[in-house]
Amino acid sequence: MQMLKGKTMAIMIAVLLTVSMGASMILVPNAGAANQIPTFSFISVSPNPIGVGQRVNVNFWVNIPPPTASAQYGDRWHNMTVVVTKPDGKTVTLGPFTSDATGGTFTTYTPDQVGNYSFKFVFGGDTIVDANPSSPIPPAAHSSSYGDYFKPSESSVFTLTVQEEQIPYEGGASLPTNYWTRPIYGENNAWYSISGNWLGLAASTFAATGMYNATGNYNPYTTAPNTAHILWTRPEAFGGIIGGEYGSSETANYYSTSQYEPKFAPIIMNGILYYTLYPGASTYPEGWVAVDLHTGQTIWTKTEAQVNNEVLKCGQILNMITPNQYGAEAYLWAIPVSAAGFMAGGSYMSMYDAMTGQWILNITGTPSMTLTSDEHGDLVGYYTSTNYFTGTTYLNKWNSTACINLNQTNYGGGPPVADQWMWRPPQGAQIPYTYGVQNDANWPAAMPARDANNNSLTVMMSYFGMTFPSYLLGISAVQSDVIYAAGTAGAAGFAYQSGWEEEAGFSQTTGKLLWGPFNVTEVPYSIIYTGGNWAGSGARIELTESTLTVTGYSLTTGAKLWGPTALPNASPFSSLGANSVVANGTAYIWLYGGDVYAYNIVTGALKWQYHTPPGGYESPYGVEPLWTFSVGTVADGKLFVPEGHMYSPPLFHNAQQLALNTTNGDVVWSIDAFDVTSAPAISDGVMTTLNAYDNQIYAWGKGPSAMTVTAPDVGVTTATPVTIRGTVIDISAGTQQQAQAANFPNGLPCVSDASQTAWMEYVYMQQPCPTNATGVPVILSVLDSNGNYRQIGSTTSDGSGMFTFTWTPDIEGSYTVVANFAGSESYYPSNAETSFYASAPAPTASPYPTVTLPPTETYFTISTVAIIIAIAIATVLLLRKRP
Repeated sequence: MQMLKGKTMAIMIAVLLTVSMGASMILVPNAGAANQIPTFSFISVSPNPIGVGQRVNVNFWVNIPPPTASAQYGDRWHNMTVVVTKPDGKTVTLGPFTSDATGGTFTTYTPDQVGNYSFKFVFGGDTIVDANPSSPIPPAAHSSSYGDYFKPSESSVFTLTVQEEQIPYEGGASLPTNYWTRPIYGENNAWYSISGNWLGLAASTFAATGMYNATGNYNPYTTAPNTAHILWTRPEAFGGIIGGEYGSSETANYYSTSQYEPKFAPIIMNGILYYTLYPGASTYPEGWVAVDLHTGQTIWTKTEAQVNNEVLKCGQILNMITPNQYGAEAYLWAIPVSAAGFMAGGSYMSMYDAMTGQWILNITGTPSMTLTSDEHGDLVGYYTSTNYFTGTTYLNKWNSTACINLNQTNYGGGPPVADQWMWRPPQGAQIPYTYGVQNDANWPAAMPARDANNNSLTVMMSYFGMTFPSYLLGISAVQSDVIYAAGTAGAAGFAYQSGWEEEAGFSQTTGKLLWGPFNVTEVPYSIIYTGGNWAGSGARIELTESTLTVTGYSLTTGAKLWGPTALPNASPFSSLGANSVVANGTAYIWLYGGDVYAYNIVTGALKWQYHTPPGGYESPYGVEPLWTFSVGTVADGKLFVPEGHMYSPPLFHNAQQLALNTTNGDVVWSIDAFDVTSAPAISDGVMTTLNAYDNQIYAWGKGPSAMTVTAPDVGVTTATPVTIRGTVIDISAGTQQQAQAANFPNGLPCVSDASQTAWMEYVYMQQPCPTNATGVPVILSVLDSNGNYRQIGSTTSDGSGMFTFTWTPDIEGSYTVVANFAGSESYYPSNAETSFYASAPAPTASPYPTVTLPPTETYFTISTVAIIIAIAIATVLLLRKRP
């Protein structure tokens, strides 16, 4: 924000130049003569004045942007420095800096003295050399500005006043404590930390999407449920018991576990949950749906015909920063059914508007890629390709934004250009994917045909009845600026291998080979999964399932860091499958045999281990197995993994959705749920899963609450206790669903965090009503007639949601009663008010009868009293006269 404010003039000039210079940006034969162009430099420092020790923004720019510059490609100004003169006369030179596409940039500076600082921007001059092109430029087709020299210039001196008094920061609202939804107000910058999206950049096993990104399911920008509170449920397909003539056996369920045909693979952007509908078999999807993440209400639905028999691939939030545009736009990407699923090949990708679901364009011929997203939101794909005649495998890089922009013509017509000043995807376009393939000195990168020991990597290997050349390395991880490529018996996916594996590391930035390829000896005929190599923090961890050991390797060098280390107390069934997610330098590994481990991925130190309890009568494993086909999720200090098995039938009883503390492995909460067809997706504090017990989507998270409170409004005095009563009700969207509204016509009671699991199973899963459910704490306060606000006590609601409290008003006058529920891990806070008036108590009646005298007797009585008083006074006076 500050940078753009400081560069207003540069941006205005850039806007004007967009039209006037459009033709000059077209690639034309070089005229040969270089121009000498004068420049003007500017600088601004803010805020001014500033307190000593507070940071300021230093914005500086040249009056004209580089003529060939665009959002991602083209020349940039260099030789940019800022000279700072302190109050004591000493100077500091900041830089050198490189400009952005607008011709300027910014830095920050923290003054350490009180007084006046001087700032001067110095531009040393620069020559246009057609740098950083989106594609190679033929020697005879440079831009019309090629060779032009832009002369040096200096800005006027800007004076910054530094004072002792600190300048207050006008920040946005702090993180919310009340219920919130999207959109997030534009000034609430701090909320970024709790509003991470879920783009689905990688696929849960056998699905087309559903994972946070290619590295795994770790969303560091969201809170996550601390209890089993349910916000809403929504059917995805027929589920649960069939009933009737199908009997009560364990096999009498609707198809639900669907390990090879996952029914739910979510994408979440801007508080909207998107997913492909699979009411039946995965070969016949029935369109897409966009759902409000907080309420479960449908925003829009597209039939399969409307989306051309395509399934969702991922979301994209493209944050375009150009001279004429500043801000993001959201898109959905889709692929045909034939290109979805495990190890499916590529075909084409379709782009849709995320708010409306309307189709925009197609990118044709796309290969199967490992998709990532860069800092601007560009989709960047990495894939391998092989020349079968030469036996050479190449590593390639593709960019969606470049692909689309290269297909556009500049304003006013002409051939394709690298980028536009404004992002305008052409409606209805059919764009070859090759436009987005990076093609320079490093990309594509050829993978060597021999390893470090000069062993040939082109041996033909066979598995599953198919023969492949072993040099078909595939991409297993993109992490820490390293592309880790591995091949097992000729493929990077899941395969039995005959005692070896190929591995290599490439620079994500340049595509250059960093290390390898190594021909690594493995345990013969062990199973290796793509997910068997989990990367993060500059390292990766490899699990050998046949021996139940883990080993750590450096991503940057390929060298072994530690291991192999045996997994302690592992069940033999853990050799049947495993998965992991890496977060903050820790690899969280869970295995089919019910074992969970947390390892420091760099040192190999075991942080903790967790083992599921013994299985029930229906479990053939002796433990409650953990689902490993889909990936678990880490968010907000919790690891979410589901119990379940890979093959159906049956659906055994009491499978749990687990939430484990990532610090010590303790169970934070669990609930009866067979969440096995996709990993939990978490965004905006809400987690979504598909429960195989009933084939419904469940949304978990903290929900809104509402309160009522009443007090007597007549006959209240300061001598009489009053009873204050009210309710605390869960008003999450799910409470208005048919069954929930019918069972709780007066509202669904809020219950304690400790009661949450059993209560949610009763409310949403048709399980028995718990007999020991407890309510939530309520604080009662009053505003009395003297204007004093004070707490008068506290109580706890019961299992029906009602609370009562008895209190005696202590002064006369009007009272406002405030009942407050401060919230919990399950509910956001709420409050309610009522009022009453307390009067003085009536006089206390005498227990004896009152006698009324006639008037004459009354007069006599008064006279008698007066005479007695007179005698008494006279007596006193006589006594005073005695000597």
